[in-house]
Amino acid sequence: MPILKKFICTMDGQSWREMLNPKPKVYEAARDGAVILLSNVLEKMSISERSSALETKTKDGDQVTTPIIIAARNGNLESVKMLLRYKADIESRGTVKVDDQVIEGCTPLWAAAATGHLDVVKLLIAQNADVDGRTLTNSTPLRAAAYDGRLDIVSCLVENEADVNARNNFENTPLMVACYNGHMIVVNYLIKFGADMDLQDKQGNTVLHYAVERGHFEIANKLLALGASQLPNVQRLTPLLLASNDCKIEMVEYFIKRPECTKEQRIEGLELLGGTIANEPDVYDVEKAFSYMKRGMEERFTEPSHPSLKKQMEPLEVYQNRKESQNLPELALIEGNDHAIHMEGLIIRERILGTDNTELRFPIRYRGAVFADSGNFDLCIGLWGHAMEIGQRCNQPITDDLKIFADFFCHMVQRHCLPKQRYIEEVFERAISEYERLTEKVQSKKLKGEHEAKVLKDEQEYVVYRALYLLTIFAKVQDSKNQERSRVFDLIEKFLHLNPRTHEGNTMLHLAVWCNTPTEEHYVRDVCKFPCVETMKLIIKAGGNVNAVNNKGNTPLHLAVAYKPATGGLQVLRDVSEALLDGGVHEDLVNSDGKTAMDVAETDEARRVLSAKSRLELKCIAARAVRKFGLSYFGVVPKTVEKFISLH
Repeated sequence: MPILKKFICTMDGQSWREMLNPKPKVYEAARDGAVILLSNVLEKMSISERSSALETKTKDGDQVTTPIIIAARNGNLESVKMLLRYKADIESRGTVKVDDQVIEGCTPLWAAAATGHLDVVKLLIAQNADVDGRTLTNSTPLRAAAYDGRLDIVSCLVENEADVNARNNFENTPLMVACYNGHMIVVNYLIKFGADMDLQDKQGNTVLHYAVERGHFEIANKLLALGASQLPNVQRLTPLLLASNDCKIEMVEYFIKRPECTKEQRIEGLELLGGTIANEPDVYDVEKAFSYMKRGMEERFTEPSHPSLKKQMEPLEVYQNRKESQNLPELALIEGNDHAIHMEGLIIRERILGTDNTELRFPIRYRGAVFADSGNFDLCIGLWGHAMEIGQRCNQPITDDLKIFADFFCHMVQRHCLPKQRYIEEVFERAISEYERLTEKVQSKKLKGEHEAKVLKDEQEYVVYRALYLLTIFAKVQDSKNQERSRVFDLIEKFLHLNPRTHEGNTMLHLAVWCNTPTEEHYVRDVCKFPCVETMKLIIKAGGNVNAVNNKGNTPLHLAVAYKPATGGLQVLRDVSEALLDGGVHEDLVNSDGKTAMDVAETDEARRVLSAKSRLELKCIAARAVRKFGLSYFGVVPKTVEKFISLH
């Protein structure tokens, strides 16, 4: 046996690669707290080898760290001391997993603070570690310790001048997370040492909002006693209104009884609570909802000579043009009328929160769903449309709304209860607006990276498919006698002007004629079957380009003739192919593989249609001749002619 092979076989399972590269042993010893082994390995290394081993990041499951980060994360104090003795970088960065959360950009100090190792924290601070060293999301060691309520570590960091008001990417502060998780002792300590109670995060929430959201009465009481302000967040929700909007009844009762609560605040808190309970499935109680509406109204008239009157709102069709009750006698008229109380609740919410508030969307959607279940489709569609309009007004994605509508319209078609044309047109118009919004964002220079751009493009494609389904549904319900009065052609033309395409470059017309166009949803799959002759004709009539090519150079005709229909589907193939040819498609255009539609046709029927309809123009014959004989034409003929020739 060769000497080297014999040596390898006697290494007790240790590979030759490991013997030559001791870096993994440094990491493993640091991770496991094997300080003697760690010392031995580091001692035997050259200066350059040691430096490399200490800087190397090792992937270990979800964690990617240097030896000192993993030692600090695991609380291996002696290992940390040893690594520092050999000049490990105290500010190195790595990825650490804490309580099932993977945190990137962690320093050793952050890792130790987040996992509760006070002795390691003290050592690192003594060695001049940056007490505010931030992660990729701008979380500091103090925030990590406050999150877990570790007063010992919090106080150690603060005593060493950690920033008590440090904000992360969401502008959360250590005090906010302590309030959210109910760590009263930490809350008291941070406030004592200068934490600002009135700072607001990106959503405008203060520490009071955080305490209210989690129902921490003691903390809320402490904050109010110390003078915390009841500021509104970006959704116009003060802590009291947040409690009302979340149906936290005990918290609402607590706030309205406090001396600093004004009459106006009490009224809004009570009325919003009533309006929310009336349309919140998890706490639904129509009698309780009415009781809070009544208490709010009674507050308005505690001084009959100077009542607090409601702001007048224009009645909306989606709420059946109802007007909100203005006094106790009017409110009494709807007592016991569940439907009227539901509508009253929605109107109250919209008055208090404002008509451009995303908090309105879920209750409106939910009430619409209840109407759908009872077969009241007109009311359902009106409410869902209103929720979608609010979303767009607030610059929020409406892809979920488009999916809901496409599914619902298909469900109605299956039940032979055809949706009105105008409903489909209105949703289709919303889809166009959404595509425009996404296009503007894609073209914006404010994108934060490739990932965001990809997400937006995925959403664009999603809208393209939903728009196609809506058109297909429209094609099934349209009244051919009144077709000319439909707005749909103007809307399709507007949409096509935006050049909507999928990732593969397929246009709406490609998708309408292609047998592989996806329809994954249950209801959509049963109603929207492709190729669809009616949908294709709508698109062509509205100006769809029959000669558009996708990323592989295929025209709609290339995709259409690749269809291999089952029994009874030949007529669809014939109708689609003939409509494209009659629409002016050049049947001799070649794709990226140099193939015409005739070349890729899958059936004799498709080839017969292509042969029967063939009408090659002289310019097409000339273009093919130029390509066939390799004649030079770039820079010789106009650009438009260059493109025409290249497609042949």
